[in-house]
Amino acid sequence: MSIFIYLLAFVFVLSIVVIVHEGGHFFVARMCGVKVTVFSVGFGKKLWSRRDKKGTEWRLCAIPLGGYVQMLGDEDAASMKKSDSGLSEEEKKYTFMAQPLYKRALIIFAGPFMNYLFAVIGLALLFMTIGQMHLTAEVGEVIPNSMAEEAGILPGDVIVEMNNQKIEDFSDLKRMIVVSNYGEVLTVVVDRNGQRIEFEVLPKPVEGEAEGVPLLGVRTRSYAEMTYERYNPIMAIGKAVETVYIITVDTTVYLWQVITGKRSADDMRGPVGIAEASGDAAKGGALSMFLFLIQVSIGIGFVNLLPIPLLDGGHLAMYAYEAVIRRPMSEALQNALLKVGVVLLLALFAFTLFKDIPRVAQRMFGL
Repeated sequence: MSIFIYLLAFVFVLSIVVIVHEGGHFFVARMCGVKVTVFSVGFGKKLWSRRDKKGTEWRLCAIPLGGYVQMLGDEDAASMKKSDSGLSEEEKKYTFMAQPLYKRALIIFAGPFMNYLFAVIGLALLFMTIGQMHLTAEVGEVIPNSMAEEAGILPGDVIVEMNNQKIEDFSDLKRMIVVSNYGEVLTVVVDRNGQRIEFEVLPKPVEGEAEGVPLLGVRTRSYAEMTYERYNPIMAIGKAVETVYIITVDTTVYLWQVITGKRSADDMRGPVGIAEASGDAAKGGALSMFLFLIQVSIGIGFVNLLPIPLLDGGHLAMYAYEAVIRRPMSEALQNALLKVGVVLLLALFAFTLFKDIPRVAQRMFGL
């Protein structure tokens, strides 16, 4: 039953995020005069389909692990091969490749942009209705053998600054630790009964905690009360944009740390890890699931903007090249780059799978 919940939650999250992403490509393609032939949720055998008045076939397929938008002139679902052979001169006008450069770039950019827009709208609605969650950075427990214990931080201390940046929420504390330059000492200021005390700490892994991720070594109070601050629509949108921006910057810092070898890639998550997190979020209730959906949407938007061939960012990089040299990239070079992109993505998938499966198997089956 537990495995079923995890799978169902994963399919739900992935389906929503894919519909949002591909919906961006779809709507902007239509606005730019491109004919969309297929909008599919899932891959493989068709379970249901319907063709609308503009000739788009809407599909629901048996393998619910993604989706795609196929435009006139695409020879495959991945849009890796394009051809206008067999089309009339009139039909060729409605193919993707017949559009000017700026329209092609807009259509490609629309997918990740829609993921970000979905996150901003979702968070803004949350901040207007329920409110933005706050949890004071008061230390409830100091983990034994941690740097916090060695430095002298005590339960009841309220962490107010880290590296000269104000800490207003316990989540700020966790975020600062995550994006800090591992191996460098951090300056932490606490409020202890009205007295400000400064510590120098070096976050380090703690045995049995977070699988080797460096930690300060403090936990919030078990009885800490979450407060919610509601905003008017304008402020809610501003706070939502700020939140999405912070998540994007933190993700960029984390990725750079991994690439430069300053941080281990052990806590990267692939499809299996996302499925695990989806189930955990579902068990946490509707609000937890909604916030996780927002986080995944931002993640999908971010990843698709990376300049990796085959991803949206890779296509945008090719269009930037075309704009600079005033002519399209040669077909041979495009095909070579797409093959490199496939190899990179398969390697990343295999790496995350290698990391995810043992951890999930240990957790669920004790293997």
